[in-house]
Amino acid sequence: MPPRIRIISGVLVLIASAHAFAADIDPKVARDLYDKVTPSLVVVQYTYDGELGRRDIDGAGLVVSDQGLVICSMTLTPNSIPDEQLKDFKLIIPGDEETELDATFLGRDERSGLSFVQAKDAGKGKWTPVKFDADAPAPHVGDPLVSVGLLPKSAGYKSYLMQARVSAELRGPTPQVLVSGEGLTAVGSPVFDASGRAVGIVHAQADQNPMLNSRGQRGGREVEGDDFASVLNPPRMYVPARDFIPSLQDPPTLDRPLTLPWTGISQLSGLKKEVADYYGLKDQPAVQVGDVIPGAPAEKAGVKAGDVIVKLNGQALERGDSPDETWRILVNRVMRMKVGSSVTLSVLSSNDKPPRDVTVTLGERPKPASRAKRFYAEDLGFTVRELVFADTYERKLAQDAPGVVIDFVKRGSSAQNARVGVGDLVNQLNGQPVKDVADFKTQYEAFRKDKPREALVLEVLRGVNTQVIRIEPPQ
Repeated sequence: MPPRIRIISGVLVLIASAHAFAADIDPKVARDLYDKVTPSLVVVQYTYDGELGRRDIDGAGLVVSDQGLVICSMTLTPNSIPDEQLKDFKLIIPGDEETELDATFLGRDERSGLSFVQAKDAGKGKWTPVKFDADAPAPHVGDPLVSVGLLPKSAGYKSYLMQARVSAELRGPTPQVLVSGEGLTAVGSPVFDASGRAVGIVHAQADQNPMLNSRGQRGGREVEGDDFASVLNPPRMYVPARDFIPSLQDPPTLDRPLTLPWTGISQLSGLKKEVADYYGLKDQPAVQVGDVIPGAPAEKAGVKAGDVIVKLNGQALERGDSPDETWRILVNRVMRMKVGSSVTLSVLSSNDKPPRDVTVTLGERPKPASRAKRFYAEDLGFTVRELVFADTYERKLAQDAPGVVIDFVKRGSSAQNARVGVGDLVNQLNGQPVKDVADFKTQYEAFRKDKPREALVLEVLRGVNTQVIRIEPPQ
């Protein structure tokens, strides 16, 4: 049977023949699964309130509890967007009588690549949560699969179904399953086996847009909600449920934000063949420590730069498809442990001594830049934020070093014309020391109010060099 062509909201969609899958999943089973899963699919909507204005973002969400807990791909709320710029979360229940509920953003979970959103009044939603099966058997090449997802806003968020086959199981920091056939539905969609068990979720992929209201072109003009890329070019990979079920069992809450463990080991690398041979580690995955942060848990436990890690809690390290994947797998395993728990690393310090066991008590990972306080100097076109640990570590400064970091420079602004750079560390404003974001804001607003036509002078640390930047205000 040749492929069929169908028009959805003015977009030509090529629909593969169902003939290849007719023998895999009975059509009635597929229809029943579609009807069962559709009420679990919601739209996560929020307003991105950034320096360049406000924009509504829509993406696929999946209800996972009777209390209205919803998960979505973290690429919908990426770490590059500061928490304070994520505003006005809502859950949209698709249908002829579309329902909109206020919601709360609970946070991101980097361990699973998921973000969590909670309905404020769960009683208003007729929830049908998806229950992922932790005991589902591992996928095998040739197994049939079904995924159910949402079409874009311009198609009314209509649910749709795709069928696929397991093509390969890939190892790495995030285990993935490659599929063939029709492919999968959009990012954030659940995946089911032939028995109807929820076995995975379609995760972020380089060629896939997680948004359901992205902009496109029609008739030479820009329009909203005209992106059927996930239908025309379906995703081909999903993450098995066993990888993210621990996140569903311990999600962040309003009273208990997610905290991630931290060893203080940085600059890890997988061992290449010649280095592995030097340590006598033929065919044994291992990871070398590039640096250990002073005062961090690993340093307190005795881990040193140059040490080679060969075991985690007595077990050999997991092998990736390349040496660099080995250290990423190790980091992911540790990141799934609890702050305050202990992890035992077996490390080699030389090639003539046996490994020694080092017990590290996991600390809490320092605050990321996405949670840092910010101030936008709108008239001159730049944003500063508070220093976080990564800033001071990179510059080899004390953790309590004063100053702020340039985090955004508007194109065509006075700040850009003066060559202010993202990453510049501001030490002084008009000759006065800058303690933190609050101090910068106070000094800046007072100066711009009293002397609106005078230039602003910043002393910044750029790399290892100190520079003085003069910003002329728009006249």
